[in-house]
Amino acid sequence: MTDQSPPSSDEDLVFICGALRSGTTLLRLMVNAHPALSNPGEMDFLFEPPPMLDGRRDMAQYYHELSHNRVFNARGLKIDATLDFDDQVRDFIRQLRTPGKRVSINIHRNFDRIPAIFPKARYVHLLRDPRDVANSSIGMGWAGNVYHGVEHWIASEKAFARLAAMQPRPEILEMRNEELIKNPVAELTRLCRFIGADFDPAMLEYPQHSTYSAPDPRLVEQWRRSMSKRDVALVEGRIGAMLAQRGYAPSGEAPVTPGIFERFCLRQQNRAGRIADSVKRNGLGLAALEILSRPLPFSWFKEHVRKRIGQKALNT
Repeated sequence: MTDQSPPSSDEDLVFICGALRSGTTLLRLMVNAHPALSNPGEMDFLFEPPPMLDGRRDMAQYYHELSHNRVFNARGLKIDATLDFDDQVRDFIRQLRTPGKRVSINIHRNFDRIPAIFPKARYVHLLRDPRDVANSSIGMGWAGNVYHGVEHWIASEKAFARLAAMQPRPEILEMRNEELIKNPVAELTRLCRFIGADFDPAMLEYPQHSTYSAPDPRLVEQWRRSMSKRDVALVEGRIGAMLAQRGYAPSGEAPVTPGIFERFCLRQQNRAGRIADSVKRNGLGLAALEILSRPLPFSWFKEHVRKRIGQKALNT
């Protein structure tokens, strides 16, 4: 029987690390369904420190950013203005704990910043095929093509590589989204053992409490059915050796590195796709205001537009 007692220190944490669209939400739902575990969600704001001001972190700017952060506001976290940045992050973790349960936190970027605040933390590295990540990014409206849709996967993996290379090397459990979907009991058993708990069948009952369906092996390698050969070649050309280094086989298509003109066209396509998504989510008028606010030097105008977009998201 695995030790079921919760960790004794705020530094004894497990961070679930993976790029956006890598399956972190699915894993969070599974973990949170366990009666002895909790995962309050995605908390990237924890490791996005404000700029320096007179040699110290500009906490006023940090609080300002948090006031616009949908996840922060949804969790009802309380700010203690007497704390510096590191201690404020530790206090947020304290607030996120559920008494009697082991806590894990989802993070999508800046993994290499965690040890400075939580030197005893452990990590779950959740991987998903970057071709599926790139394809999924288009559906989320974050990119207009797969060439740009894979950018955040690249950034996340480079950040995790920096974390893994630190001395002393942190304790890491490697997981794959594909294996989690195909063999959920075996993979969740490995995860529970790493966290310090026993697998509980309740972990697979998350569909009763969410909009997510049960694991479906048909969702693995969707890129083979939905991406053109050209798009596959563009993604593989951009990620280079990172694909094989992470255990994913190349498609067999010759990788493509676009020239200057095609890169220009891809940038414009990406921009158009993101604008179209903004119009779909926010309406034409608010989307136009958001674009107009970017180059203007009026902070009050940017703030006004930002608040309206935030209110729109809350009401959706």
